[in-house]
Amino acid sequence: QGCALLPCACAAHCSPGSLEAAMRVLLLGAGGGLGRALARTLQRKSWTTFGADVAACPPEVSVAITLPREPKGQLEVLRGALKQQDGGPKLDAIVNCSGGFAMGNAASEDLLDNAEAMVASSFYASLVSARIASSSLRPGGLLVLPGAAAAPLALPGLLPYVPVKSAVHSLVRSLAADPAEAGLPEGAKVVALAPVTLDTPMNREAMPDADHSTWTPLDRVCEEIVAWAEGSAVGGAIYEPRTAAGATTFVNVAAAA
Repeated sequence: QGCALLPCACAAHCSPGSLEAAMRVLLLGAGGGLGRALARTLQRKSWTTFGADVAACPPEVSVAITLPREPKGQLEVLRGALKQQDGGPKLDAIVNCSGGFAMGNAASEDLLDNAEAMVASSFYASLVSARIASSSLRPGGLLVLPGAAAAPLALPGLLPYVPVKSAVHSLVRSLAADPAEAGLPEGAKVVALAPVTLDTPMNREAMPDADHSTWTPLDRVCEEIVAWAEGSAVGGAIYEPRTAAGATTFVNVAAAA
């Protein structure tokens, strides 16, 4: 598969000055619940958003990039799409909203299939993000990878999920320890978003009887990611959103470890 480059949905409503001042963000997993919410948030800010997904991207992205499923193919398509931007400024942020979820124990018939899917959607997708960041992210830019609050836990029924998310957290720590030595631009900030449960339409459908009051609203996550892109992120942070009584705080659990 190749890439479909679409014009900015808001271009007719944005002044040239506001576009020039806007940040440039690559949004992977743009077709998921969080990706779609973030695309809407960035459009409201008149930021240039390159949305990429194996599924359809939302209309709010500035450029839609259709990805193949193979990691090497994804890397090639992303490189090609970014090169078509006429040598524009480098990206201010790369946000990977991919991730997925899978259950299973050692006796599960679909254990290997689920594990392969999780490695592809979380770990390989994170490596692809880092590879793009090495050449397309500006110095001091932001890279957000898809972690999980469950990553450090011992959960026998989540064998395809927890070890893969732990690997993403390890990748964040290694990239953030010395970004330049890790192959990233000087001063790049690498963080993980490590939610318990995000309040997405898919999660609502899958768990209609759950206590939704502890789920983290997507708009609050988008607001926080924007703040990180604008400079508030701490490199190496594992940000766990904690929601209670209608309020959400983002705790850097890496600092507490």
